[in-house]
Amino acid sequence: MPPIPWSECSELRRRGTSRKEVGVLEWSGRPYEALPGHRLLSQRPRKETAMPRPDRTPSTWHLTPEQRRTVLGRRLSELRAWKDRASHDLSGWTFTFPGDAPRPLRLGEAWPRIDPAVAGGPVRLETTFTVPAGFGDAELELDVGGEGLVRLSTGGAGGLNPHHRRFAVDARAGDPVTVTVEAVPKGLFGTHHAGAGLRVARLALPEPDVTALADDLEALLGVAAGLEEERVAPHLLSAAEDALAGLPWTSAPGAYLGRPEAAVGADMGGLWNSPPPTDALPLAAEILAGVRAARAALHARLDALRATFPPAGALALSGHAHLDLAWLWPIAETRRKAERTFETVLGLMDDFPDFTFNQSSAQLYAWIEEERPELFARIRERVREGRWEAVGGMWVEPDCTMSGGESLARQLLYGQRYFQEKFGRRSAVAWLPDTFGFTGALPQLLLQGGVDGFFTTKLSWNETTAFPHDLWWWEGQDGSRVLAHTFKNDVYGAEALGSYNGDIAPAHLLRVSGHDRAASAPGWAGRAPETLFTFGLGDGAGGPSAPMLRRYERLRAFPGMPALRHSRVDDFFGTLPRSGLPVWVGELYFQLHRGTLSTQGRVKRVHRQLEARLVEADAALALARWDGQDVSRAHAELERHWKTHLLHEFHDILPGSSIREVYAEAEPTLQAALRGATCVRNGGQTGPGDGFTVWNASLFPRPLRALLPAGLAGLELGGLELTGQPVATQDVEDGTLVVAPEVMVPPLGSVTLEAGRSRAPAEPGVTLEETPEGVWLGNALLRVLVTPDGQLSRLVTAGGREALGAQGHRLVAFRDLPRAWEAWDVNPDTQDAALGEALGAGEVTVLERGPLRASVQVSTTWRDSTLTQTIRVTAGSPRVDIHTHARWQERRTLVKAFVDVNARSETATFETAFGAQRRPTHRNQPADAAQFEVPGHRFADLSEPGFGLALLNDGKYGHSAYGSQLALTLLRGSLYPDPLADVGEHEFTYSLLPHGGDWTQGGVLAEATDLNSPLVVRAGAGRTPPPPLSLEGVTVALGTLKPAEDGQGLILRVYEPYGARGDLHLETGEGVQVSRTNLLEDELEGAPLLPRDGRWTVPVRPFEVLSFRLRSETSG
Repeated sequence: MPPIPWSECSELRRRGTSRKEVGVLEWSGRPYEALPGHRLLSQRPRKETAMPRPDRTPSTWHLTPEQRRTVLGRRLSELRAWKDRASHDLSGWTFTFPGDAPRPLRLGEAWPRIDPAVAGGPVRLETTFTVPAGFGDAELELDVGGEGLVRLSTGGAGGLNPHHRRFAVDARAGDPVTVTVEAVPKGLFGTHHAGAGLRVARLALPEPDVTALADDLEALLGVAAGLEEERVAPHLLSAAEDALAGLPWTSAPGAYLGRPEAAVGADMGGLWNSPPPTDALPLAAEILAGVRAARAALHARLDALRATFPPAGALALSGHAHLDLAWLWPIAETRRKAERTFETVLGLMDDFPDFTFNQSSAQLYAWIEEERPELFARIRERVREGRWEAVGGMWVEPDCTMSGGESLARQLLYGQRYFQEKFGRRSAVAWLPDTFGFTGALPQLLLQGGVDGFFTTKLSWNETTAFPHDLWWWEGQDGSRVLAHTFKNDVYGAEALGSYNGDIAPAHLLRVSGHDRAASAPGWAGRAPETLFTFGLGDGAGGPSAPMLRRYERLRAFPGMPALRHSRVDDFFGTLPRSGLPVWVGELYFQLHRGTLSTQGRVKRVHRQLEARLVEADAALALARWDGQDVSRAHAELERHWKTHLLHEFHDILPGSSIREVYAEAEPTLQAALRGATCVRNGGQTGPGDGFTVWNASLFPRPLRALLPAGLAGLELGGLELTGQPVATQDVEDGTLVVAPEVMVPPLGSVTLEAGRSRAPAEPGVTLEETPEGVWLGNALLRVLVTPDGQLSRLVTAGGREALGAQGHRLVAFRDLPRAWEAWDVNPDTQDAALGEALGAGEVTVLERGPLRASVQVSTTWRDSTLTQTIRVTAGSPRVDIHTHARWQERRTLVKAFVDVNARSETATFETAFGAQRRPTHRNQPADAAQFEVPGHRFADLSEPGFGLALLNDGKYGHSAYGSQLALTLLRGSLYPDPLADVGEHEFTYSLLPHGGDWTQGGVLAEATDLNSPLVVRAGAGRTPPPPLSLEGVTVALGTLKPAEDGQGLILRVYEPYGARGDLHLETGEGVQVSRTNLLEDELEGAPLLPRDGRWTVPVRPFEVLSFRLRSETSG
């Protein structure tokens, strides 16, 4: 007989509500069997029974393990269809756009208004309903078309996203409940939902026995797939098959048509015309009894298998919600994401008493404390309980290759102080799962910040050579060691889970436990007896979910699987072995994401400027404090600027890998902080009188080369004198240049330029000669040739040494289309100038002829962009400055400055945080070839015995060194995630510094300091507070001089920059006490130091960072 046409099924419906009336149908008000010409399907209450099972083993059917899993997977889908006994749609919703009046919104409707930018904040959806009879244990299920925060008047709350859609109602039948949803039309990863709408809003009454059996079966199938080649797998499949064989199940068509979403799965979705929806009836009591019996049978079999197949390996699980403080969404959305995630986590802790969770970044907690104090109080309670762990010890999870040494020190200082103040304890483990490489200074800084453990997963992403360890001692550039741990989880699925965003699923657990590591990573040497496993939705946050935690209960002691336990991160590190471990020495170079050293160049430059200005401002305040001034308000203001700086060091902001909205906010925010820090610095160095004070905020004595900025009060004076002697000046475009190379400005000291009656004639300190071969610029130390087509082709020292090779200095453009991530990566061909396109000839114009500075301007137009470079030589300066202004309009294009050095070395040296790193200039081994773009701070240097050349810069980080060529990446033009990244105006300076000896002997660090932190000029010739001490012995550079956080004296931080060893001698005035501290300003054992012969002597090892507290009897 023919089937019913779907057109007639529009009037098909179930009759009755009794559980035993499953499958009784009516059509047009008549029992279905009354329809002429159609077979009777079901007309009476029926008792469901188990289908008879043939007395044959599955192998008799010749099914492969995969086919057996597929069959069981179909049963799993069928079970999931009955996860709810009943549901009830919720109506009466209102929709409120920020600033608008509420308007009604019906189930299934799109939002009346969508703002893609979410400029005014989230929209609000709200309804009030009365809990229907029989729905006292119901859950609220929602899908509003975007990510949001759900609040119920009964007290429940949580984040709403594709992985967190259900919320406990906690109300009885007849109770009124109000639901409020604050939502944005965005996904977890920032994708815009143009069609956001109220898709699902219902009360769902769970069927817990069915869900439990489905969870059991899902776990078993995952294990059987992951251990397919192991002996346990066929036993697991047989256990499931046998348990389900005795399970009675409904076969009535109405039962299935009422639950089409999973009962028949994808088979129904592609029909020409889908069946009409019908009510979903619950399972009969005898079926539910069968479900319970099937679970019992399955668990009995698993218990038996557990004895034969004990756990293999061990994992310590820590819930985690890696939340990028900005990435594919702006910072304002991050604050909302944190609120949603933390509400979810706290709710899960109520339901799963063994669950532990870790969250890094003091900045996140500070936002929650400010905006949701009651939520913060609940977090603090869980921290006291020990189940919520504030981990990492830093203000944010920062970039660790471009951040300066003092910036990393402040990440620890402010992060650990916050954790100590708010939670009563510091973190012992650095938590940096997603940071793109790690400076060799970090182990020492971590130890001095109270951190002796280090965790990351990013090294597993290396694209050339696999990182060989999962547990090792990481030895920093000074010899300090921290215990380091990592894991590899490259199992990614449709939910984008993987890496540090793990799922408690067999595939993830087996991968991280090393089950198949040897095959995928030859040379890997696993030494951890137990591996940390982080689980939870991350990057866009969300965190752990209830299904994950239910799987944990099933998999914690599953046959053949690793043993699982919930653990705090610090407790896990406390269990790790300390002996017999391999040692990795020096930086952890990341063989990927090298483009992040150059993308969003304007933010990188203001980051460098702010970093230097904050250190200068700290020192100015410290001297004022030592002089007896009250600087408490200025100190608090400066802390705010420091925290702004630290926030923008986050590993997706400073690297340039965020969306455009992030940088539209970051640039002006950092510029405002720079202005604020400048005001603090200048306020701490005020003084009356005509003239100017020139202050040296470094520990190097520096020759007097200073620029009096245009508009500075006092420039109208006729001349300047120093101790009664005229000082030479030159008016330049941006102010007045003062140069007296014979005058040295002492460390942390100053000189005063007083008003003179007339300007003294200046002796020429520079030369400019126009010849047929080009323009020669020179001073007493060097000469440089700029050819008629604008190429800087020769650089000759006073001794006649040619500093440049045949290729000189060139600007070269490359096609910039990386294999994978645009803003993140660059291609290896960018290390070879021969593979790019020279920018070509430029127009040469003489700008300055002396007497103190000579310069020429080279203007080049390339495609739609212009680059204007001003090549300058200053009297008494050993370097050639190339000031660059670019109007950049290119996409997928990278520009580098190449310098052909007339020297040969197998290594080049690059400044890093509180030190320097040597890297190969050859490509002998794969690990060498992988370093085709490397991080460097203020200089890169290539030297041979007796001579070398340094390439300095004031805001760039991406370098390469190949053969005898040094190169600096100047500009990029990536399209994703910011289609207009780096478009617009850029201004920066880089310099060529030829020198005798190697870089440690040639004054490279002093000149790099001068370029990035020039002598400070302020109006007024009043008294400047003297420095509190002098330093002799081994050379050290300034990390900071600052008022102590507790108000007790000053903190001086210095570091040995060259890799040398020696004694440091500190000399102070009378009544000064000196003691050693760590980065957190805790005094170390043995403090205070005992002076000898009027000074304190401290041994210093290579690249060591030392902090001292200075107390005065008069200044505290």
